[in-house]
Amino acid sequence: MMQTVLRDLRYAGRQLRNSPSFTVAAVLTLALGVGATTAIFSCVYGLLLKSLPFENADRLVTLRETHPQLKGPIEATYPDYQDWRKQQKSFTQIAAYSTLNPNTVSLVFDGHSEQIHRVLASGNFFAVLGISPLAGRLIDQGDDIDGKDHVAVLSASAWQRLFGRDASVVGRGIELNGSSYTVIGVLPPQGSFPAEGDVWLPLSLLDKPTQASRVWHSVNALSRLRPGVSLLQAQADMRTIAQRLEAAYPATNRRVGVSLELLREQLVGALRPAMLCLLGAVVLVLLVACANVANLLLVRASVQQREVAIRQALGADRKRLFSQFLAQTLLLCLLGGALGVSLAVAALPLLRLALAHTEGLDPSMIQSIRVSVPVLLFALGICTCTAVIFGLLPATRISKKLTDALRAGDRGSSHQSRSRGALIAGEIALAVVVVFLSTLVIRSFQKLIAVDPGFRTDHLLSAELTLPEPRYSDNGPETGRFYQQVLDKIAQSPGVVAAGATSILPLKPSLVMTRFLIDGAPPLAPGTYPAAQIRYVSANFFRTMGLGVRRGRVFDQSDIANQASLFVVNEAFAQQYLSGRDPIGAKILLGVMTPQPVKIPVIGVVANARDLGVETEPQPEIYLPGFGLHEVLLVRTAMNPELVAPIMRDAVHTLDAKQPIYHLEAMDSLLSDTLERQRMTSALLGIFAAMALVLAAIGIYGVLSYSVAQRKREIGVRIAVGAGRADILGLVLREAGSFTALGVAAGLAAGLACARLINGILFQTSTVDRVSMGFAVGVLLLVAALGASLPAIRAASVNPTEALRTE
Repeated sequence: MMQTVLRDLRYAGRQLRNSPSFTVAAVLTLALGVGATTAIFSCVYGLLLKSLPFENADRLVTLRETHPQLKGPIEATYPDYQDWRKQQKSFTQIAAYSTLNPNTVSLVFDGHSEQIHRVLASGNFFAVLGISPLAGRLIDQGDDIDGKDHVAVLSASAWQRLFGRDASVVGRGIELNGSSYTVIGVLPPQGSFPAEGDVWLPLSLLDKPTQASRVWHSVNALSRLRPGVSLLQAQADMRTIAQRLEAAYPATNRRVGVSLELLREQLVGALRPAMLCLLGAVVLVLLVACANVANLLLVRASVQQREVAIRQALGADRKRLFSQFLAQTLLLCLLGGALGVSLAVAALPLLRLALAHTEGLDPSMIQSIRVSVPVLLFALGICTCTAVIFGLLPATRISKKLTDALRAGDRGSSHQSRSRGALIAGEIALAVVVVFLSTLVIRSFQKLIAVDPGFRTDHLLSAELTLPEPRYSDNGPETGRFYQQVLDKIAQSPGVVAAGATSILPLKPSLVMTRFLIDGAPPLAPGTYPAAQIRYVSANFFRTMGLGVRRGRVFDQSDIANQASLFVVNEAFAQQYLSGRDPIGAKILLGVMTPQPVKIPVIGVVANARDLGVETEPQPEIYLPGFGLHEVLLVRTAMNPELVAPIMRDAVHTLDAKQPIYHLEAMDSLLSDTLERQRMTSALLGIFAAMALVLAAIGIYGVLSYSVAQRKREIGVRIAVGAGRADILGLVLREAGSFTALGVAAGLAAGLACARLINGILFQTSTVDRVSMGFAVGVLLLVAALGASLPAIRAASVNPTEALRTE
């Protein structure tokens, strides 16, 4: 048996070597289809299918709160989290972590300071994840207690970067924000959650006002489902608990729900629909490639039909012939698959680079994108299935009547032509679907990048700075003096147009919301108060950002120095809550949850900034004057903004040599990163559409060229009896037009049906967009015309004397 297989493979190798043009065309076509599919499947497997590096990761669930005034789920309040822990029946445990207030700390070691990312974690946090330490131990319940909570756990990357993997660091003290902490352990390389964390501290370090507040949303909850409990059952359990809390605390928890999501879904973010869209498109491209190879094999089988008939006459049975066809196809597919996997390996670094800039995707997920054993098995499965299916096609051309197969003359048949035409029609239909969907996504992206973010992103540099406690205090006078001196030094530097500061990075949600009432408006029931984002800004913030003033004025230096209680609101706030009145002088009541709310006047209205993302309509925002511990420094320049980075560092180090600044980035780059998911999806779909078009053109050309060659004698007869060149040209073009029209119609119908599946990733673009439909149909007709033109011209140029002389 093995000897027969080896003999068939050797025979197949000789056959392919004797037909280099056919072999190269088939292998390259398969390599393109398999390579693109393998690359995208590597991403899909790593992001959506591969198990997370935690114990029974498919049972890990995140819990967040939903509010009627807010879009999407947000962090829970600390008291709500505690109530969830006590009342739930669906989880073995609920843990919590916080990256707020602030999310970084200043680490001082060996006379050097560096700002690192901090995570506050409950005592059962690592137990819920199911992580074992790389060195030492992890935070447990005994550490999460006041007075015993000055312990720290390092990530593997921070241990490597900051301490050179020195094992003696475990048990040593480090200084964080001026306080001493003992390093008790190191996490394994794949065990960091959230991935951006450098050091984990006990959750008991969360400040007491935040722990007591049902207004300040500060913690993310993480849980593990009990055995036998489904996500739907847990959702019902948590809905009941939310209703109890609403009844008990109507002022803060009215209509507040709980959102449950598998941990993987949170880590992947909004990337799942885009990845599935790309996988669907690349599978269609693979099918187009397969249709092309199928046509090549059918043509080759037709050419070899007489040879095969002679071998049948000499005693070869159909099973033996099929085995040889299968060996030849298998060899082709394995060669194409090996080259395709090599192309995928070369493409993956580019895909990882694009995904690294994709907003909402956890950085830890990118590490799992590689050509792994499951991905190789997937590629092997594609090649094997293709070989078996394609191996059957030539076997169908083995004639049962040897007299028919051995007859001289034209050997093409209408059945064979119809088979090849059907394959090309299917190929065109698939190409129409890919081009139509790609055009929809590209047009959606074009509309997205045309959206005005509301402020000038050019020549604007941002950097973050967090002052350590207890040396500085939030909104304290010493904090204000430090930041104002820094801004003054930067503003006086050459090439700087303006310098300002804000509490949170532009293009990001503020993470600080406030409930409020409008003075003089009808009273509302507790729990139904509207909410708006709050941002603290410096006096020169609006000028630095290029945010236009629509009414009134913005803050000046005296407002900052005196910590004046004044508001500037954006147009969305004025239109939604101050419509029908003069916004200047209107008073907004804050502290509506307390017995004595504070009235704060509005002094100005500024243009909207799309801080929740350019794809989201501007939301109501309130600006207050002042500085907090964490600030984002913004510098507008008259030159390349990145050249100002040393100026910013010098300004800070002049006032505090140990104070680091971090996350220096041009605002254009930040805006680009927020659009990276859509940009990557559009670019890849555009590439796949181009591949589908090229393959469709090659397929049309190949089928028509073979048809003309097979019908050369017939064409010669037609010309000899009086047919003109135009008649012959029309004959070939009509043949091409029939299967092109059928393919375009079927593809457009399928494309419209598939478009509904990607509606969630489209921005202001209809799934029945006429421009996209017209482009897809037009470009396929053009490709079909190009593919058919050369064979048609060749047919019209046939010499009837030579054609009639051939057999």
